[in-house]
Amino acid sequence: MRFEKGKLIKDLTTLGIGGRAKLFATVHSEKELEEVFEKADSLSWFVIGSGSNVVGPDGGFDGLIIKININQFKNSRSGIIVGGGNNLLAFIKKINSLGYRGMEKMAGIPGTIAGAIYGNAGAYGQEIKDNITRVRIFDGKHFRWISRKVCEFGYRSSIFKKNKNWIIVGAEFKLEKGDPEKLEVASRETMRLRYKKYKRGILCPGSFFKNIVLGDLGSLSRKKLLSRIDQSKINHGKLPTGYLLEEVGAKGMSSGKIFVSEHHGNLIFNNGGGRAKDIKILAKKLKEKVFRKFGIMLEEEVQYL
Repeated sequence: MRFEKGKLIKDLTTLGIGGRAKLFATVHSEKELEEVFEKADSLSWFVIGSGSNVVGPDGGFDGLIIKININQFKNSRSGIIVGGGNNLLAFIKKINSLGYRGMEKMAGIPGTIAGAIYGNAGAYGQEIKDNITRVRIFDGKHFRWISRKVCEFGYRSSIFKKNKNWIIVGAEFKLEKGDPEKLEVASRETMRLRYKKYKRGILCPGSFFKNIVLGDLGSLSRKKLLSRIDQSKINHGKLPTGYLLEEVGAKGMSSGKIFVSEHHGNLIFNNGGGRAKDIKILAKKLKEKVFRKFGIMLEEEVQYL
């Protein structure tokens, strides 16, 4: 493990945006993570996985960026213990091949296990929380396991978004058995649908805004929204934000080198040379448009470093 000075944040994120970090380190074990904190002193820090939901600051970051690359995988009677740095898709392919079901429809979601847990990633009715029994964290001094209940999982949320000093280093999953061939087919179909929206190589974070959970709205807001939308768009109790954005003419909107896709309203991408400043300008305009028409304030799924 070593510290690297002046690492470009844009090279660490799928959006390809951000200036230089004062220091950068990749950790491959819990011991290395401890060493990083011992040597980092009082520097501010930020943890990333694959950087798929991060908007890097144009002016850089005057602190330490830590990349979690702990790739443990252990299959035991009690469950599967996996390191937080494991690629989510690679993990899903592996458990599919072993005949474990419950995450096959999440195939293609960008990111790592730790990143998926942080934002409780999910797709097509499955969420990562569904099969977690416990999560392993580092609080800056000690490593420990916490139960799924303590994680306070919600729609694209968790305790880790509140307690940012808790670093996810691993998790334990308890999965039911399934047919490996059927699981593989389900994952391939999910990826086919996903890559229709997110072309390979595009500089984007995946979905930019969270979808709308109807059950989280007040009765008045929900009634008003339902009167203004095509209710056939509702799926698993959620209304796709892409639909709302398309209804307000978001497709093709831009600010600088940052664009909304012409074929999906919730796909914001960097056309090369994009800036965080322009993402924030565009996001603000989109939120205002949706609020004026539907009375709903959108919330970013991405986080601003």
